[in-house]
Amino acid sequence: MSSNNNSSNAAIQGAKDSIAGTIAGAACLFTGHPFDTIRVRLQTSRAPLGIMECLRNTVQKEGAMALYKGVTSPLVGMMFETAVLFVGYGQMKNLLQKDPNIPLTLPQCSLAGAGAGICASFVLTPVELIKCRLQIQTTGPQKYKGSFDCLVQVMKESGLRGLYRGLGPTLAREIPGNMAFFGVYEGLKRHFRKTTGQEDLPLRYLIVSGGIGGIAYWSIFYPADVAKSSIQVSEGAVSPTLLSTLKNIYRADGIKGLYRGYIPTVLRAFPANAAMFSVYEIVYKFLDQQYPHK
Repeated sequence: MSSNNNSSNAAIQGAKDSIAGTIAGAACLFTGHPFDTIRVRLQTSRAPLGIMECLRNTVQKEGAMALYKGVTSPLVGMMFETAVLFVGYGQMKNLLQKDPNIPLTLPQCSLAGAGAGICASFVLTPVELIKCRLQIQTTGPQKYKGSFDCLVQVMKESGLRGLYRGLGPTLAREIPGNMAFFGVYEGLKRHFRKTTGQEDLPLRYLIVSGGIGGIAYWSIFYPADVAKSSIQVSEGAVSPTLLSTLKNIYRADGIKGLYRGYIPTVLRAFPANAAMFSVYEIVYKFLDQQYPHK
C-alpha cells in the first residue's frame, strides 16, 4: 500500500509541476522576450552595437513588435520546456531525498537542478534554434516566413540533426546554469524564511529569489550562450563545435566578445525569472490546495 501511495503522490506531484511550469513558462516568455531579441541580435551581429543603438534601430526600422519576433516558436516550446524543467527538478529531488522529513541540502538542490537542465536541453535546443534564426531577420528579403516555415526548411536541409544544432553549448549552459538557478533560489527562500519567521513567503520574497536566481543562471557560464547563438544561426552542413566557436570569438573580439549581449540578458533575467518562479509557486500552491498529497 505504501508503495502505491508513493507512486500516486509522485504522479500527482509531476502533474502539478507540469501544469504550474507550463503557465510559468508563458509568464517568463512574455516578460522577457523583447530583451531576448536584443540579446540575440547583439550576440550575432558582426558590427559593434550598443544596447540602446540596437534597440533604437530595431524599433525605428521594423516597429516595436519586432521585439517579439520569433515569439511563436518559444511560446509552446517555452511552456513545454519550463514544464519539463520543473518536472525534472521535482523528480530529481524525489530521487535524492531519502527521508521526506529531512529537507535536501543546497548542494543536493543544485544537483537536482543539473538533472533538470539536462532534460530541458533536449526541448530547448530546437526551440531556440528557430527563435534565433527568426530574431536575426531584419528588413529586406527574409529566408523564413515564420516559425513553421523555419522548422520545415531546417528539416529539409539537415533533418532532425539540424534542429539539434547547438545541443552541446545548450547543455554547457543549462547544466551549470540550473545548478546555480535552483541552488540560489532555494538558498534565498531559506534565508528569507529564517529572517522573517514565515514558512509561506509573501510574493515579494519569491520575486527577489527568482530574479536573483535568474541572474545567477546567466552569469555562471554566459559565453556558452554566445557560442550557442552563433552556432545556431550559422550555415553549412557541419556544425561548429563549442570550443572552436569560443576560440574564434575570442580571437576576433577578446573577452568582450564572449560577453556580447550580457547586459540585456541580465536586465531580462530578473523580471523574467521573477515572473516565472512567482507564477509557478502561486499555481503550484493553488493546485496543492485542490489536490493535496495522500
